[in-house]
Amino acid sequence: MKKTKLIIEQTMMVSFMVLCYVSIYGLLALRPLNYTFDWYIPGSIVLASFICSLLTVFFLYPDDEGKDSPALSYTLRIVAHFILLYIIIMAFGHLCYWYHGTFGFILTSIIYVIIYLGSWAGTLMIFRHDEKIISEALENIRDDD
Repeated sequence: MKKTKLIIEQTMMVSFMVLCYVSIYGLLALRPLNYTFDWYIPGSIVLASFICSLLTVFFLYPDDEGKDSPALSYTLRIVAHFILLYIIIMAFGHLCYWYHGTFGFILTSIIYVIIYLGSWAGTLMIFRHDEKIISEALENIRDDD
């Protein structure tokens, strides 16, 4: 259940961030060139976000959560995660025409890094919020005793 919740939260957060990117990219880069978005663009963004969320949950949140993994192992997983997601996003971008030309590729790469860091920040905020709720519930139980 926890992994399902993480997948849904990640998909929604990343989809929102990518749709914001596509809107900004459309205004800044595509509008002067008279390009328009095709009907399948929003669906391809949500599908790419879902695939990235699945990879994230099963790659960064393994089943052996009780065990602490070495810092080097976790760092290597994060680097591999970053690279794998970059490959997925750029492949979707190429197949679904999210970007055009070298400028679009570079801009998409830069925005990918921003969205990746934003997703980490959003995930940390969600975890902190959940921890706060749990702490308050435990404090209320202690007060009742």
